[in-house]
Amino acid sequence: MFLVNEEGEQHFSLSGKVGYPFFGELILDCLNRTEYAMTQEHAFKAAELCLLAQREAVIVE
Repeated sequence: MFLVNEEGEQHFSLSGKVGYPFFGELILDCLNRTEYAMTQEHAFKAAELCLLAQREAVIVE
């Protein structure tokens, strides 16, 4: 990764340090019917909160 700002240019080696393991684990949960990435209870609570937020949303024009 290169970071460039008013102080100059910096390079950071991120090999093996970044990634999104959650998404791979979530796909495996779906395929294998496991709950390693997220429990079913957690997924349902997240869906519930999304629906509540959508119901309470105000349209701004």
